[in-house]
Amino acid sequence: MGTLVLLGCEQPAPPPAESTLVRALAVQMTQFDRTTALTGEIRARRESNLGFRVGGKVTERPVDVGDKVAEGDLLARLDNQDQLNALQAAQSDLAAAQASIEQSRTQAERQRKLLADGYTTRIQYDNAQRRYAQAQAELAGAEAKLNSAQDTLSYTELRADRAGVITAKAAEPGQVVASGQMVVRLADPNEREAVFQVPGAGLRIDGRQADLPQVEVRLVSDQNLIADGTIREVSPGVDPVTRTYTVKVALTDPPPAFLLGSSVVGRAKLPTQSVINLPSSALFQTAAGEPAVWVVDQPQDTVSLRPVSVLQYDTGTVTVTSGLDTGETVVIGGSQKLRPGQKVTIRQGSGA
Repeated sequence: MGTLVLLGCEQPAPPPAESTLVRALAVQMTQFDRTTALTGEIRARRESNLGFRVGGKVTERPVDVGDKVAEGDLLARLDNQDQLNALQAAQSDLAAAQASIEQSRTQAERQRKLLADGYTTRIQYDNAQRRYAQAQAELAGAEAKLNSAQDTLSYTELRADRAGVITAKAAEPGQVVASGQMVVRLADPNEREAVFQVPGAGLRIDGRQADLPQVEVRLVSDQNLIADGTIREVSPGVDPVTRTYTVKVALTDPPPAFLLGSSVVGRAKLPTQSVINLPSSALFQTAAGEPAVWVVDQPQDTVSLRPVSVLQYDTGTVTVTSGLDTGETVVIGGSQKLRPGQKVTIRQGSGA
């Protein structure tokens, strides 16, 4: 009986901890050459969309894309019959107001003399003065309406506010346009810049507020023509279609061949940076949605989740800038079922 009791008190040996088979890689630090080359085009730094200040039917547009215009040149004209009618009506109102004020002025002067001689009453004199003041107000209103009608008539002609080149057109003769609608685009060819569409990864420029790199801009049609430039503007938002940022590069003394619309290649040499390149399969995600990797802790052969900073994502690989040290072992396959503290067995030939 005692033998049975002793056997019942024996504790079973704990089962060996389960080990997950993974593929792993010992990471190595490399120098990332951050030279970026992209194709863009030459644009004017100052470019304006010009339109009429009133709506109407376009009767004339004497300029076309590529035309050079001087300040004050006619760019387009609207049908102005309504504005001419309004001007004639304002001129008639002004003439009537001028006749009325002359009549009321004469009457007020006559009443003043009669009152002095005792041949009229004070009430009649006061009424004449009021009619004269009213006529003066009506004259001022008629003059203002005439000025407004003249301005409105002038708005039916679209003229260049400065010398430049027509780079786009958006209205044809016979078309009805609204007030403010673009008719032509006018650019100043004297101030040119290069404009590029840059993927998001190419904009990781030390917070964008540090010294920005110089950009070498070459003409695609003639690689011997070069202009130096500096990044002057980076769009704050990404284009919803292309998922790129617009980067504008101010050019220093660009050659005359750098015409508006010319295709150029821009190269920016950024400072080299120490990075670690990993397969995309190594990248995991923390509960907060931040990028991370599973690191194998030696010699226990257990794993822990390590947040990392990613510089750029490429096809099949990611470039990590911080969070890892040379020689650490990172899981690159089999991480789907891992949990912190999980014991793992590294598959032979996986690179660890």
